Amino acid sequence: MDPFNWTCPYCGTATTIVSDHHWVSQADIASRSKFLAPKLRVESISCPSPDCKGLFISASLHRFGLPTGKTEGHYALREKYAEWQLMPRSRSKPQPEYIPEEIRSNYLEACLILKDSPKASAAMSRRCLQGIARDFWQIPMNRRGNLGAELSFVKDQVAPDTWDAIQAIRSIGDIGAHMEKDVNLIIEVEPHEAELLIELIETLFEDWYVDRHKRQVRAAAVKTIAAEKLNAKKAGIKAPLAPEGGEP
Repeated sequence: MDPFNWTCPYCGTATTIVSDHHWVSQADIASRSKFLAPKLRVESISCPSPDCKGLFISASLHRFGLPTGKTEGHYALREKYAEWQLMPRSRSKPQPEYIPEEIRSNYLEACLILKDSPKASAAMSRRCLQGIARDFWQIPMNRRGNLGAELSFVKDQVAPDTWDAIQAIRSIGDIGAHMEKDVNLIIEVEPHEAELLIELIETLFEDWYVDRHKRQVRAAAVKTIAAEKLNAKKAGIKAPLAPEGGEP
């Protein structure tokens, strides 16, 4: 198989995967089910980073046979019936520890249940959003409670496009968090919609927490350099020499 670009889900390293780190195997499935001639395909990738060496494993169930409608030709894996990500269990990305643990935990859970329950995943993204708003913007205790009121507290401090994205997370997350007044009315959240909410949460992590941390690191580095230069300047100023035969 040709080399391909890949980002490790464990350490976040972007790299190119070659055959030494990529394996694909197939297994026959004995089945008297609705799945016609099923075969399991297992793919594994090992992270080439020596500091990580994480193992990614996914599996998919396919029909094995001739092309649909053909009576002769090459037997191969055809239609995909189902797929699973086995290791790691979710599509979550590594997040820095300076993001509060509770927020990271909600994000990880939203990713973990994405495939099984998009609606519950959206609700967790909403919860994650509320935690981000409270922590990053330091919403005072007397303004906390209703998410809409909390978000209105920060509306004038965020860019319009970011505000629209935040409102999208809130509105779709509300579907998972609250039952409709008419209990017979069921509004589903599709997997790609819940995944989009997760991506928006990741954008907020990057635009707010990561960017702020980078600014703090740069500012600290500049202060250190300035202090070193000042000390060097002071050390370079010599005391005046005393005149010959007497005191200075």
